Amino acid sequence: MVSTRSSRPRASEKKEPREGQALPARPYDWGLVTVVSALLLLGLLMVLSAGFPKALEVGSSPYSFALRQLQWIPVGVAALIVAARIPYTVWERSSIPIMAIALLGLIAVLVIGDDRYGARRTLFNGSIQPSEPAKVALLIYISAWLASKGERIRDISYGLVPFGVLMGGVAGLIVAEPDISTTVILVAAGGLVFFLAGADMRQILLGGAIAALTLFLLIYYNGHAQARLESYLASYRDPLQSTEQQIAQGAQALTEGGPLGVGLGQGQAKYPARLPLAWSDNIFAVIGEELGLLGGLLVIGLYGLFAHRGFRIASQAGDMFGALLAAGITCLVLIQALVHMAVAVALAPPTGVPLPFISLGGSSLVTMLGATGMLLSIGRYGHVPVGRSSSGPRMAHAHFDLRWRHRRSRVPRAGRGRKAPARSRARRRVR
Repeated sequence: MVSTRSSRPRASEKKEPREGQALPARPYDWGLVTVVSALLLLGLLMVLSAGFPKALEVGSSPYSFALRQLQWIPVGVAALIVAARIPYTVWERSSIPIMAIALLGLIAVLVIGDDRYGARRTLFNGSIQPSEPAKVALLIYISAWLASKGERIRDISYGLVPFGVLMGGVAGLIVAEPDISTTVILVAAGGLVFFLAGADMRQILLGGAIAALTLFLLIYYNGHAQARLESYLASYRDPLQSTEQQIAQGAQALTEGGPLGVGLGQGQAKYPARLPLAWSDNIFAVIGEELGLLGGLLVIGLYGLFAHRGFRIASQAGDMFGALLAAGITCLVLIQALVHMAVAVALAPPTGVPLPFISLGGSSLVTMLGATGMLLSIGRYGHVPVGRSSSGPRMAHAHFDLRWRHRRSRVPRAGRGRKAPARSRARRRVR
């Protein structure tokens, strides 16, 4: 009797990929795209509100600051799209030339850079700030370097020493501009990547002590930084009475904002005689004054969602490089946002750190959007090769094992040595 059942697979039956074949590309993380889009729209609105008093003062259009931001947004979105479509493993293979270009940019700004506000940080009349893309370039390089070392980074001479030399060289070029705040953010993000890569706790403590001592010496021998720190410490108990204008006006703006704010465009702190650089370095204070506590919590919530999506991508990455790069980019955005907001609420001395995706600034905006595109690429192309359980150790390449979720514990588990013989006896009984 001949069966009438068709030999074709049913539409509901999924075709299983063969052994060694990569899984299909996953969809883009539209949740992350939505969060970044919300930050961009909020930033454009706040740049318009915070920038128009200064624009009118210099005789320009009241929309000039917002139009400048609007010109950079398409460039940043294009960088995001390109980075999202490129498989992230391309950045791993190109990490050395990318790092070389970043170092050349940092050297160029010291030689032919523009002198602005007592520092030399930009090129081409303030259009490009090389330290911004250098932060992402360094994360790409150290992620590739740490991924290639594996467990050997636990050795101080093989892990901490070369890592410290690398971070110190890049940080030294940025300090020479000088730009201490960017240096602190870069070192903090790099240190977290080093920790996530499996560095021994002794290395973390030793490296942190050296970094803290270096920061102390930098502030001690830098008159401008020392004066800012002393002014901040003197006004720590009552920021409203601070002699530092940025601290006092920022705290007053947040106080006047109250729970719901004074209304969009109605704030007074953004006027040039009060809060300096309200459209970039102090834009969170303007948000707090005009949108109130509710607006501030909205911004914090959006960054919290960014952290959730970024670390989720890192945890699901199929290899060590992708996991470290995703975690590093997420940490970079969060640390920069926290530093900016800490200055606004008088928990940190005044710095020139922009609020990611919100503050006016072409280099920062394009860099952050490009880094977000890399996050999307890791989420899309970070496959788990077929042939291994998704709960077991995952191999991204033949030369190293990720063990992101099941890697060796930093502290030995109690009883591990006693359980091993029991397992071996059980195996012998099965045989």
